[in-house]
Amino acid sequence: MVTTDGNDARIAGGGQITGGAYGVITINGAGSIKGDVTASTLRINGAGNTDGSVKAGALVVNGSASFGREVQATAMTVNGDASVTEGIGVSNLTVKGRMFVGGGVAAHDVDVRGELTVNGDCQADTFVAEGAFTIGGLLNAETVDIRLHAPSKAREIGGQRVSVREGRGVASIFLFFAEKRLTVDSIEADDVVLEYVTAKVVRGTNVQVGAGCSIDVVEYTGEFNRGPGASVGNVVKVEAQAGA
Repeated sequence: MVTTDGNDARIAGGGQITGGAYGVITINGAGSIKGDVTASTLRINGAGNTDGSVKAGALVVNGSASFGREVQATAMTVNGDASVTEGIGVSNLTVKGRMFVGGGVAAHDVDVRGELTVNGDCQADTFVAEGAFTIGGLLNAETVDIRLHAPSKAREIGGQRVSVREGRGVASIFLFFAEKRLTVDSIEADDVVLEYVTAKVVRGTNVQVGAGCSIDVVEYTGEFNRGPGASVGNVVKVEAQAGA
């Protein structure tokens, strides 16, 4: 059943609404939105799907949601299961459940507590993760702060500061994972601090490689520190060019 109250719309049990401009949209049962939609708030508590683009102030997925095109939101929170066919552009993205993005992610702040999979690049000001993630392209953020509780992957990571450390304490839904490890082709940042990372190349000004790391090549211009339990194939000090 679909009900409307002013510019708000609610689906309870089952139903469909057409695209357009709304205030608050709530889906409590199994509902669909046909066409492009704009809303101040889109809340999916049951099972919802859209076949057009979505623009929302607040977008909350407590159940399961499938978005057929791109998604834009001021704040997007995934407590359940969400799938986006194309890319997303958000100010704040919080993933406590599971989320798949077929394109790329552009955000100010990304907070991963559950599981995030991105086929393309992930661009952010801050990327914080205590869950699991797989990024098919480049993860680029000014600050990357990762606490490993599960296996994670990215093709490349770049930023000003990259910190990857072993997660400690209760790992909630990731207790069944045997290995806490980040696998990446390359990492490049001003300051790099790593634990339990497998990488081909790490480049930075100051690089600290700690326990559980397996790095083929480290290139640095400032300081390099290798801690106990770290494996590094080749270490290269790159001298700053005159006049630089």
